[in-house]
Amino acid sequence: MFQRVQDRAAGPRTLAILNHRGAALEELRRWFQDRGWEVRVSRTLDDTLQLLSTKELTAAIVAPLTLLPEGLEWSELFGHLSPTTALPWLLLPYESASPGLVTNLLRGREALADWADAKDDLPRQEARMMNLLRLDRLLAESRTRAAALEGQLITDHKTGLFNDRHFRRRLREEFERTQRHGSPLTMVLLDLDDFKSINDSTSYEFGDLALRTTGEILRQSTRSIDIAARIGGDEFALLLPSTTLEEGVAVCRRIHAMSQHQRVSNANHTIMLGMSLGIATYDGHGLQDQRQLFLRANEALKSAKISGKGRVGFFDPQSQKAVAPKENEGAASSQAAASPKKKKGKNED
Repeated sequence: MFQRVQDRAAGPRTLAILNHRGAALEELRRWFQDRGWEVRVSRTLDDTLQLLSTKELTAAIVAPLTLLPEGLEWSELFGHLSPTTALPWLLLPYESASPGLVTNLLRGREALADWADAKDDLPRQEARMMNLLRLDRLLAESRTRAAALEGQLITDHKTGLFNDRHFRRRLREEFERTQRHGSPLTMVLLDLDDFKSINDSTSYEFGDLALRTTGEILRQSTRSIDIAARIGGDEFALLLPSTTLEEGVAVCRRIHAMSQHQRVSNANHTIMLGMSLGIATYDGHGLQDQRQLFLRANEALKSAKISGKGRVGFFDPQSQKAVAPKENEGAASSQAAASPKKKKGKNED
């Protein structure tokens, strides 16, 4: 691992030398340049800010006018160096600088930064810079591994949707957001009709194919801000932020229509997907916590199942009852349940 990171650090590199105090750094510039670095030098703060706005830089060496973090120079520089950006930097304080000033400048900053005494020889200064680059690569690899692990922890392995654990966390977050801001939140529970009989009459592998097909339908039917998850065997859930009940019903009818034209097929079996959906919405009032929203969506789903399956049910906030109209009654019923003053949103397009 260490050797691989070291090799990556030896690739094409561009060094910015920010020489604001006009120090004698020509020898330093040649040293890095002779070792394969492209070196760019700036001597004023304005030139430095322009240089740091480029994306090709690998690292920076800073020879500052001052070591006071609250000054103009550093207030500008901190916005372009690690940890604000991914650019590691090596500080070269002036010879008379007290260790306390240097320590105070770097203290408490989660930055890829180090400092070198101006009296240090050039190989030692280069070694400190290379240590920063190696640490940069190690941290990048660690973040990549952590992201991959996080993806495994929150993703359902059969469908690629989010899993139940992640969905419930996001449900709490979105519920609390609606409590604060009043933007409507719609929740959908979806259940495949007669899924057990599919498994019993075909195979579990074919059942998994039906689950993956359902997951793909949900991906195609939702926006990037929506949260789609598989929360049980054949149970799925959707969170639709900034979505009214009427808009949520429109989304679910699109999902239901897609499922009615979707064949699940392999070499041995072919079926048409059947599903029931239940919808509930929250506008920031009337519910104590996200569990109540979940229960309302579940009541709507049960109503759809009891009414003959293959339907879209919803919890009517006016009557406080779950309703599962027939297909041709759904639009009128959902419009009556929703506020007539609500504007159509993206989910209705």
